Amino acid sequence: MKHDFIIEGWQLNHNDRPNAVTSEQQLTEQNYWVHCDRSSAEFEHWLESLGFDESIIESLLATDTRPRFQQIDKNSFFLILRGVNLNAGKEPDDMLTVRLLYTPERVVTCSIQRLRAIEAVASQLKKNKGPDTLESLVIELLSQLNAKIESVIEPIEQFINAQDNDAFSSDAIAEISVKHRKLLRLNRFLKPQLYALSALSKNNVAAFNDYHVELATELDTLSRIVDTIDFYIAQIDVINNRIAQINSEVMNRNTYMLSIIAGIFLPLGFLTGLFGINVGGMPGVDNPHAFYWFCGVLTGIGVVALVMFRRWKFL
Repeated sequence: MKHDFIIEGWQLNHNDRPNAVTSEQQLTEQNYWVHCDRSSAEFEHWLESLGFDESIIESLLATDTRPRFQQIDKNSFFLILRGVNLNAGKEPDDMLTVRLLYTPERVVTCSIQRLRAIEAVASQLKKNKGPDTLESLVIELLSQLNAKIESVIEPIEQFINAQDNDAFSSDAIAEISVKHRKLLRLNRFLKPQLYALSALSKNNVAAFNDYHVELATELDTLSRIVDTIDFYIAQIDVINNRIAQINSEVMNRNTYMLSIIAGIFLPLGFLTGLFGINVGGMPGVDNPHAFYWFCGVLTGIGVVALVMFRRWKFL
């Protein structure tokens, strides 16, 4: 039986149906793909038994998860790729790592958590569909990774397009901030991934000469995704600037109104303060109607101030 650390294992036969890897014997043959649990200690021992160089094994097991391409020889290479996290309770931008080792005999991929792109490829093979060579399997995995990323950024596009207004609630502002952070985290890994696929395309691995068009297509797709994310980030920056401008206008308007109110009440406050002085000689002290006359004068001054502000177009 196959090892416990192997999550998916398929033997690919050109122009023939794929066969699931179920025996140790199949792992000594060629043209098979295995996806493994990277956290298993048995996985490292198995790699050593296959005769892989120690540096390759370290690359497969290292904690460094930055996407990159490393050519081993003319016919072999190593890739670190990132895929969106579609597992329950996880954030898609908390991207998962998948490491891929290609040799003419086999393709070995490994990860720690469940990766939907891997499952999609395995699902095709279970239906006797999908890739029939190791090279087409690599291309299909790249395609599935890109497809899952596109499925995540599509709702973000719809959300951004819905923000074409001049009023933003506190919930909308908070959601804009969340979307902005997600796009920045996606960009953090997808740009290096774009460089890694570009390096794979330029290094002309011999076995991929017949798949140059397919590889260029996936490279173009990822390039378009990165450009789209850059565009969305720029759009959110514009939205945030508009929110800041709206808030600034509201604050300026409120400050302006407070200034107008202060201007109207300034002479009134002066007079009430002046007549509140408790010293002799204040006019109207002995007149029982002085208070009403004083209130009338204050009202008149207030009305005059309002008329003058309107004439000067302050109101």
